[in-house]
Amino acid sequence: MKKALSILLVMALICVPLAACGGTTTTTAPSDSGQPAATAPDAPAPAPDAPPAGSDTENVVLTLWGGEEDQNMLRERADAFIASVADRVSITINIGVESESTAKDTILTDPTAAADVFTFADDQIMELYMAGALQEVLLEADDIIARNVASSVSAATIDGSLFAYPLTADNGYFMFYDKSYFTEADLASFDRMMEVAHDAGKQIAMELQGGWYNIAFFRGAGFDAWLAADGVKTETNIGDPGGTDVVQGMLDIAKHPGFASLGNDEFVTGINDGSVIAGVNGPWNSNNARDAWGDNYGATKLPTFTVAGRQVQMGGVVGHKLIGVNAFSQEAGWAMMLADWLTNYDSQVIRFEERGQGPSNIQAAASPAVQADPALVALAAQAQYSAFFGPGGNYWGTMETLGEIIRQGNPDNIPLQELLDNAVAGITS
Repeated sequence: MKKALSILLVMALICVPLAACGGTTTTTAPSDSGQPAATAPDAPAPAPDAPPAGSDTENVVLTLWGGEEDQNMLRERADAFIASVADRVSITINIGVESESTAKDTILTDPTAAADVFTFADDQIMELYMAGALQEVLLEADDIIARNVASSVSAATIDGSLFAYPLTADNGYFMFYDKSYFTEADLASFDRMMEVAHDAGKQIAMELQGGWYNIAFFRGAGFDAWLAADGVKTETNIGDPGGTDVVQGMLDIAKHPGFASLGNDEFVTGINDGSVIAGVNGPWNSNNARDAWGDNYGATKLPTFTVAGRQVQMGGVVGHKLIGVNAFSQEAGWAMMLADWLTNYDSQVIRFEERGQGPSNIQAAASPAVQADPALVALAAQAQYSAFFGPGGNYWGTMETLGEIIRQGNPDNIPLQELLDNAVAGITS
């Protein structure tokens, strides 16, 4: 309670009330610590653009976590933020590497030792929230909501309140391919693509052992996994009748000589050395694919695969990347301002230009360059077969185990229904 009251007092120095703050990053925020508060005070305060008392002697230190590939870009944007507030505060921003896919696990190990500001995938928001690790967005919330696409705002909202800053609207996957090897007809079928690759002495890549990717096979055939009503456990129907047919289809792909189950870094290595001519991956690797294949760079929706003798369109995931502020930050106000800066129009345009990632910002997403980007066009084509995906924590390790068994070709010859029953037990425990 003391920390919550402390946050309220901090915000009183920013504007009156918080809802009256303008939509610019020039709003000041003095340092303090605390948990998120639900409402803002309405005591008198300086104008939003006035420097807070004592700011000329204030020294603020923030830690920012982001993906390894984003380090240079984050440094540039952090330095730009420092320059924008230099007349009001002396601020240092230390940047560390933490993948969006693993942010939740690292943060929840000890939220008090985690970064002030961090990037994470939207399927992690509920667990971060329930652990008390997310600071509610108390600055410029209405502006943030208005400037981003509705799906990204929904992904960042819990019980009607904004708890994260939308960063991208492209957290999904599709098929990259080298146009010099495939016809349009080839791209319709996973089986045909593997045949083409094998005939050329090459391979098609996908990460079978990753639960974010291998759910695409199950979703295509009508199976899924989802967060239970308690917000913690996961429910699934992959063990229902027909689920074994999906596993067999995956096993057939895994054993094909034209296929390789590769993680993200291995995929990039493969397209660079020429051993991989197509693969299921996401827009974060569009620049790598473009550099490797040049004018032959192509992207399209996922193909069909064989399930019990019939062709089934692969499903997929539609998601977003978000930026969160640590509820245990000692500099909650400045951390919120930095998060706002890193997700504004300019930052999202730069992220698209340098990293090929699709903006959640409405204005940035509407630009001709974004609309013409092959990866984002492919993601849009796949979207009709995809949906948000946010299972609980036990899903991931269990599906990694199942996927690894499939990747190895089920070497112990475990009955397929037993494989799925074990997976269901692990996912729902």
